[in-house]
Amino acid sequence: MPSQVLATGVGGTRFGTVLHHGFSRAKPEVLGVAVAYVSVTGLQYLQKLVEKYGVEGRRLVTDTKDGITHPMALRTALDCGWDVRVVDELAGTFHPKLYLGGAAFHAEDGMTGISMILSGSANLSAAALYRNGECSYLSVAPKLGASAGKAWKEFWEIGTHLTVAKLVAYERYFSLRNRNRPAADMVALGVAEEDISTQSGELAKRVRPPPNDQKALSNTAATTVWAGLQSFTGDYNLQVEFPRDTGAVLLRLLGGAGSKDFLCDDSVTRPFIFRYYPDNGMFRLNVHNGTPDTAWAREHKDGIAVVENNDDVFTFRILKPGRAMVEVVNRSFALGTWGRTPTRQYGWY
Repeated sequence: MPSQVLATGVGGTRFGTVLHHGFSRAKPEVLGVAVAYVSVTGLQYLQKLVEKYGVEGRRLVTDTKDGITHPMALRTALDCGWDVRVVDELAGTFHPKLYLGGAAFHAEDGMTGISMILSGSANLSAAALYRNGECSYLSVAPKLGASAGKAWKEFWEIGTHLTVAKLVAYERYFSLRNRNRPAADMVALGVAEEDISTQSGELAKRVRPPPNDQKALSNTAATTVWAGLQSFTGDYNLQVEFPRDTGAVLLRLLGGAGSKDFLCDDSVTRPFIFRYYPDNGMFRLNVHNGTPDTAWAREHKDGIAVVENNDDVFTFRILKPGRAMVEVVNRSFALGTWGRTPTRQYGWY
């Protein structure tokens, strides 16, 4: 087929269809992918294609400096046998979008027997595959020019191998980069697969928490935990209940149960007590009575409690319904790191 420049996402054609078409025509034996950002859905879509067409050699090089590539996408790639490299020290942004198929990888030429070149604007994300307006150059033919192989080689060689230890470190870095990133920006950048944010902080009952393999973070990487204040215990101290998932994150953040000092919104440090109750599987944080807005929380049974670890300084805030609370909740919605009990929502990031 002749080379084509294709617009996708603005008419009847989607980038995912173009990518699939390239595989079906070229049937490459190896695949080299150099893209700026990768999401879980994007990696899963590509994995299905390489399995369907029997692609044996699979290499991926992507950016991690911007904290946009999804850690679970990288973990999935490693689990599926991809050779993965990441770029985190380039002076500028690592920003290619190159999908190259051929007969074999080659130390000098990058790739031999090139049969598919697909390049353009599309990252490996759900938005690019199905929704975004993208522009792609596609060429499927035997013995394509060697320049594409040379470009692939340069991208590949600038990356460093992704190890399990490096991935764990990246998960924490990803958490820190997204801790204050607006949820709307996460959707636009492709960090989030879809926009399920709300203006109230409450999701419709039909929206279910994502499965564990769709959460952007393992609980070992999170630095922030929150829980709704629609229910709590304690006749003297306000005892905020953290359901099991968030309680496990908080237990790690605090380094164990017991008495801990928390910096509160009024810049005063107060002693709190964190405990686990095995009879109901709940974690409870006993809040000092002098903490701002504890009386309001008792009266209104609303808002959220937020705990953060800022370089081993623990902070505690009660956020009333409003913009600040909604942004915290929506950040968990965007990352998929949230859950719900019959009475309230909770999350971490």
